[in-house]
Amino acid sequence: MNEQNYLRMKMVQALQNERRMLEKRNYLKALDFRGDYRKYRQELLKLWGDRKPAQNAV
Repeated sequence: MNEQNYLRMKMVQALQNERRMLEKRNYLKALDFRGDYRKYRQELLKLWGDRKPAQNAV
């Protein structure tokens, strides 16, 4: 599995976990999973060359 597909898989898992935590009304863990999703999305965008690293972003 290449790195792009791995990141996409992790994004899907994070969103599924977030939905599960929201159903259980565990909002803090849901936020953690949303953060994971955003992290993997940023990494995927960096691979594509569409996004600069987060430290350099304004």
